[in-house]
Amino acid sequence: MKRSSVLLFAFPLLAVACGSSGGGSTTPPPSMDGGGEGGGPRPEAGPGEDAPAPVDNVATLSVNAGPSGANSADVPYVSVTICVPGTSTCQTVEDVIVDTGSSGVRILASALSSDIALPQQTAPAGGSLLECTQFDSGYTWGSIRFADVKVGGEVASRIQIQLVGDPEFASVPSSCSSSGQGIDSVYGLGGNGLFGINQIVADCGDICAGSGVPGAYYSCDGSSCSTVGVAVAAQVSNPVASFAKDNNGAVVEFPTVPALGAPTLAGQLIFGIGTEANNALGSAKVITVDQYGSFTTNFNGQSLGQSFIDSGSNSLAFDDSSIPTCAGELNFLFCPSSTLNLVAENEGLNGVTSSVSFPVANADTLFESASNTAFDDLAGPGIGGPSFDWGLPFFMGRNVFVAIADANTPGGKGPYFAY
Repeated sequence: MKRSSVLLFAFPLLAVACGSSGGGSTTPPPSMDGGGEGGGPRPEAGPGEDAPAPVDNVATLSVNAGPSGANSADVPYVSVTICVPGTSTCQTVEDVIVDTGSSGVRILASALSSDIALPQQTAPAGGSLLECTQFDSGYTWGSIRFADVKVGGEVASRIQIQLVGDPEFASVPSSCSSSGQGIDSVYGLGGNGLFGINQIVADCGDICAGSGVPGAYYSCDGSSCSTVGVAVAAQVSNPVASFAKDNNGAVVEFPTVPALGAPTLAGQLIFGIGTEANNALGSAKVITVDQYGSFTTNFNGQSLGQSFIDSGSNSLAFDDSSIPTCAGELNFLFCPSSTLNLVAENEGLNGVTSSVSFPVANADTLFESASNTAFDDLAGPGIGGPSFDWGLPFFMGRNVFVAIADANTPGGKGPYFAY
């Protein structure tokens, strides 16, 4: 089973974002001409030349405080358009978290208009198909629906998505609820949904394809639910793999930020690796990963073989008892007396290594400015096990490539990260 590693925290010291309704609006599908989002200016055609094809594989990313009630920091948001399959009945949902640590589209039911009546997927043994998705920070519970999903100029047609907090199925089986706290609200999730794009296509894979696995997929008839096996092709999956093109991975790009952070930060989510002029791998180092998206980080004399790069975590997370943690509400973050400049080495299964220098600042000092939401030096204790969680601060000032398992790319077949 793949790693579900969203690890998001609300920050009570931050101001709530203004002017973001979170639910978007019900609209016809966006134009597919690629205009308006990312990519920068396009060259004019010269005499006797055809005009260049528009680049429509780019979506705008934004780090901000999120929708009302989220109070977020270091969370990357994208706008996702959800359509009733095969129709122009669509809604653009803003403030959806881009998560390289999980697979699949998960949208809060509360963020969708009643006009968006998505078809329910039927479980193999009959009944309605639902899912309990377990993350390090809790679980999402909701029905599996079919939708056309559009981001930038790319479309994943009639794919399975999870409708989180679906009021039609409010009763949560104990085998799901016992896994932690429910994160089926803006406050719990940190946004209006998840856009999971990690390397592993199906969100549960072969483990869930056989007999039912407690805490995974369920067949429900009213409030009565039982675990059920679901074929890999019928599971919630990485939407990029279902695009007609630019479907071998994605690139997350963010500029650098000042030492004390920035109020907001704009970046780009570019689909495909080596498929267009704007997603060339270039000199990026390829760090191959295992079937769970993990590689090794060597840090402080430790070999941490379950490490991963996760835009869904809003800090770096690693164990170092020499760094003091904060007091009070920020006790899950580090508060060193002065900014530390640390070094770790990432090593892929292919033996490629990459040295990474990273700062760790005092979180109390960072949050003295209640207007800042983007930090490259936010860190805290690890989440257990021999792991180093390279959260969103790692992405700032880098282009991070996420290659899908078994997909052909200029860096070889996925799965891998590259930067």
